Amino acid sequence: MRFKSEIKFALLAVLVLAGYTLLAWQLGWHDKDFTNAQHAKKVAAVAFAGSIWLAVRERRERRQAGFIEFEEAFQTGMVVSAIAAFANGAFTAFYSRVLNPGWLQRAWEWEKAGLVALGKTEREMGRPNAIANFSDNLWFQLLLDPLGAVIMGMILTTAIAAVLRRKRV
Repeated sequence: MRFKSEIKFALLAVLVLAGYTLLAWQLGWHDKDFTNAQHAKKVAAVAFAGSIWLAVRERRERRQAGFIEFEEAFQTGMVVSAIAAFANGAFTAFYSRVLNPGWLQRAWEWEKAGLVALGKTEREMGRPNAIANFSDNLWFQLLLDPLGAVIMGMILTTAIAAVLRRKRV
């Protein structure tokens, strides 16, 4: 199978992100106080970077005798990013609709209370409110949020491919 290691490491990233989400839910980070839940983007970046790094290294060491061109490493990283992003989007949609419905709205209410405490007006909260309402949309979770993750993956892949490439002499 051509993309065996890419699929394997993409699923690893999804398992890490799903595990973090479920852990946050069980610890109550998705109920009333969302202070710790704000670290999800950092966890996602680490999970993506780690899975891309592992996939590129495996391709270089096991399938290409210790050598890999930048383009090949970039392709591997992008496949991992795309699979992980869209699979994680599907998990997020499932989590938001089945396991913990309404958690995004509760997160917005928590953030809104913090903004009000800082003296922000309703008008100043218009954009964050629109983003909060839109992020609960199924199309956002299945398409737009994963596209953003693919872009993040592209940036990470570029750096990782540049570091791990080894040309044949």
